[in-house]
Amino acid sequence: MLSPLEFRIISQLQKAKGGISAEQLASELQISKDTLYSTAENLSVLGYVELKKSSSKEAQITDEGKSYANAGLPETQLLRKISRKSMKVQELSDPVSRIGLQWGKSNGLLTIDGGMLNITAKGKEALSGGIAEEKVLTELGSSPQISGQFESKHKRELENLLKRKLITIKERSSLEISLTATGSEAASKGHLPSSQINSLNRSIIASKGWKGKEFEKYNVNLEVAKEIPAKAHPLRRMINQIKGSYVSMGFKEISGPIVIPAFWNFDTLFTPQDHPARETQDTFYLSNPQLLEITNKGVVAKVKAAHEEAWHSEWVENIAKQGVLRTQMTSVSIQELYNIAKYKEYKLPLKLFSTGRVFRNENIDYKHLTDFYQSDGIIIGENLTMANLFDTLTKIYGAIGIKIKFKPAYFPFVEPGAEVYGYHEQRKEWLEIAGCGILRREITGIARKSVTVLAWGSSVERLLLIKDPEIERLSDLYNNGVGWLRSKRLV
Repeated sequence: MLSPLEFRIISQLQKAKGGISAEQLASELQISKDTLYSTAENLSVLGYVELKKSSSKEAQITDEGKSYANAGLPETQLLRKISRKSMKVQELSDPVSRIGLQWGKSNGLLTIDGGMLNITAKGKEALSGGIAEEKVLTELGSSPQISGQFESKHKRELENLLKRKLITIKERSSLEISLTATGSEAASKGHLPSSQINSLNRSIIASKGWKGKEFEKYNVNLEVAKEIPAKAHPLRRMINQIKGSYVSMGFKEISGPIVIPAFWNFDTLFTPQDHPARETQDTFYLSNPQLLEITNKGVVAKVKAAHEEAWHSEWVENIAKQGVLRTQMTSVSIQELYNIAKYKEYKLPLKLFSTGRVFRNENIDYKHLTDFYQSDGIIIGENLTMANLFDTLTKIYGAIGIKIKFKPAYFPFVEPGAEVYGYHEQRKEWLEIAGCGILRREITGIARKSVTVLAWGSSVERLLLIKDPEIERLSDLYNNGVGWLRSKRLV
């Protein structure tokens, strides 16, 4: 026997005189799609309805893609400019032209000769006939549905548009429901069943209304609605895991500002004022305000003396005052180190760590980003050696589940220094994940030879890149699609 809802569904289908989409049927019956899906599955098992499931792909043009759909891709816009007037590379001031230069060069549409931009034969052909990706982008703007034939014909163009993040492609599933001959016959009877009970409630039990009635059987093969549990972002889980590892070893967490004077980012870390790391190619500088005050004048005097004695050049305070976005979390550790007097009753060893966002003017690839999370730690103790440092880091990364090795390296603020590498099982290669060493006494200002400061800084995203085989590029971690997060495994 049919339940009232099942009878309503087949009656509505009979009125439709043919197949109808699940979305439309749910709307007509004013019930949720989940309720309709589960009930329709049961009707299908009983032979009253037929279900036809299908899927299709739909392309959605991003905001950046929409701007190019009408005006043309950046390389096309640049080719038009060059065709009208000879141009130098230095004249490309707007962002679109710079993007066009990048793609135009990589696709062989233009060359640079003596600083002048020249259109190649391939570029002239593209200018007259149009770029294939541009044509596909325009077509998707008017018709977002992607058929199998369209996908196979324009596979390369679609891949390039996805790579450039000008489109996104989503899978859409649909369900069509239609009556069978058995269902049509049941609907034609024109009355609701009365002898079957499909749910029990207090009233039926108290009145014994269930007596002499037939109970609807359970169907354990029915599909149920997919549950979407709440979960933390993989990057947040990794940060929490790192913090847990530190805290379990007796470390105290510290923090500091993102915008700081170059003094705390470079000078206190014994980086010469003419060091390449200070160039705009590596560091983001503030334009307003350009200079930030340094309040601790006592520290300034010590740093100035140390620099001029070691590097044999004049130390300029205005260079140290330049406002920057911090490039390393060691800038937080060093500020804490100079404020060590506030730990009036501390006992050695003193263990401190920090985790936060840092910024570097890097070229983006699978293991580099311009802004990322870094974890930094220091241990202040007596008679500490590199062996103590290696042992500490082995335990920290071991708790996270990452195999590491060390390699001697140079950093201006430590002596000796080393790089830490983590093994990437999927790529079968070792990736650099941290730098470490013993802080120089020119930095710490600690006169007692028995007291040593161990320090290290580690990229958080690279740890996740190594640990999670599903993440192929660091940029994957900043994918803003909810579907991506829902599909992630809890590792």
